[in-house]
Amino acid sequence: MSYGPYTRFDLVRPEHVGQAHWEAIDVEIVRLARALEAGDDPQAIGYLKCVVEAVAKVVLDINGTPASGNENFDTVVPRAHELLAAQPGHELAYETPFGRLATQARKMAVAMGTIRNNFGAGHGRARQPEMRSEMLDLAIDGSLLWTRWALRRLGYFAQGRPEALIRDLVGDPHGSSSFYSGDLTERLSNANLQSLESKHARAIGVAVGQRAAMDTFNVRIEGVDACVGDPDLARWPAAYRIGVATGLLFSPAELPTFTARNLHQAMEVCTPIADASGEIISLMRRVMETRPPGQLPGEAADNANLIWFVKQAAAGRPEVEQAVWTALAEHLSG
Repeated sequence: MSYGPYTRFDLVRPEHVGQAHWEAIDVEIVRLARALEAGDDPQAIGYLKCVVEAVAKVVLDINGTPASGNENFDTVVPRAHELLAAQPGHELAYETPFGRLATQARKMAVAMGTIRNNFGAGHGRARQPEMRSEMLDLAIDGSLLWTRWALRRLGYFAQGRPEALIRDLVGDPHGSSSFYSGDLTERLSNANLQSLESKHARAIGVAVGQRAAMDTFNVRIEGVDACVGDPDLARWPAAYRIGVATGLLFSPAELPTFTARNLHQAMEVCTPIADASGEIISLMRRVMETRPPGQLPGEAADNANLIWFVKQAAAGRPEVEQAVWTALAEHLSG
């Protein structure tokens, strides 16, 4: 598609943004291009505002907090901006003074609401306002500065949402995705686990554990082993850890996936947690209720290491948990 003198403002579809969301943006880009090619400046002003608004609404929709039908443009864009402003991602700059640049770009984008009302198409008028060529150029420069900034971040933002990551880990009607070395590390970083609601962090953890239990080595290395080896509860929150433990032990169909290795890692990943005894006790009891006493599938050495670990860990757990840790060790010993 040719935008004439505005080709340098082409907008590129970000990775990980679904077809329906991109179509909602692209239809406004196509309309803008047609207005520019037709020399219809007031119509172009209107579609510029629509491009900004479509991008903002896609951000809110992906976040699970969609804009209401009557929400004002002046609140939709700032809400989307706040979600994107601190989004981590490869080569994204969000520290000051770059953050201040993005804030100024947001202000220019928000101004498109007033500009469209005063100069754009979509209103019948008694007199047409005077449109000078610089007005359209400046409106394009200002609105697309924010739009391009937002689209650069939108791929990372969509990549990190729980729904997309969970779908790629454990599958949907189209199947699960492959995870190559470094993929899950990047996606967990983009998910920003420490800032997620507990229910979302836990859901991601469950999916990671379930995929690891399917013997996807890169997922186990980057989502389970890395968590086991790092007791930092900020980097690996308690909700994520409990999710991983659950996913290692029960499939998406709620079937047990017990092996000595899976249970060992499930218990290890929970050891830094000191304030979720109810959930940990419930999980351990569920294991004992589901599996008869005795060793789990796996090598004899793996079972011996598991029993030793559970016995040793019991004494260091919160008092309310110690009995069930001891009971689990006895259960595994048969």
